[in-house]
Amino acid sequence: MKQRLITAFALLISTTTSFAGIDIDAVEKTVRKALPNTNITAIQASPVDGLIEIIAGKNVLYSDPTGRYLVVGNIYDMHTATDLTAERKAESATLDWTSLPLDTAVKYGGSGSQKLAVFFDPECGWCKKLHKQLISLKDIEIYAIMYPVEGLNPTSKVKAANILCSADPLKALDTVMSGRQLPDVSNQTCLDQANTAVSKVEAFAREHDIYGTPTLVAPDGRVRSGFMDEARLRAWLNKSS
Repeated sequence: MKQRLITAFALLISTTTSFAGIDIDAVEKTVRKALPNTNITAIQASPVDGLIEIIAGKNVLYSDPTGRYLVVGNIYDMHTATDLTAERKAESATLDWTSLPLDTAVKYGGSGSQKLAVFFDPECGWCKKLHKQLISLKDIEIYAIMYPVEGLNPTSKVKAANILCSADPLKALDTVMSGRQLPDVSNQTCLDQANTAVSKVEAFAREHDIYGTPTLVAPDGRVRSGFMDEARLRAWLNKSS
């Protein structure tokens, strides 16, 4: 696969020297000179006019049309709360469904043949919006994996543990996602076990470059970050069928 990507990139720059008025050869030459040890596998338009997208292994970089200025960071679509850079990275990455920490997930939804795993932060606004939509789906098995994003919401980890230790975790999840107060759990043994489970989820997420929520995983291992409405979600999941 790696060799095919390199070959395809070589064909691209050998057959096309301009892209929407941009001299690709010049961009590629300048970037390679600045980053001599970087394995560039693709160069193409970015979601933002005036920026070139550069795929370098697992990394996604951006350049101005001259190739002089390199931008390292993520592009977010604020209308859909989607990390477009993470999405591009995820397009070439998949997860083994059987490796997901589903034993620590809250299961809800239907009992149909379709499944979906979602990394949820209990304090994530877009997670709450997604949950409100998912709770009504009766033909998709949903696995809500508690993933408090460290540094963003200081109370998320406490709420995640309280959800997992509740007598009815699904009811507790729905309570938190609806913005209501969840009673504290007094079973310290369970809380310790839940915190250990959440820590394992955090380690799994870091290992697989999952840094934001919601992050969705399809049964075939495809990963997609950000909120999707029902129509887009079903279309995305159906690609697994």
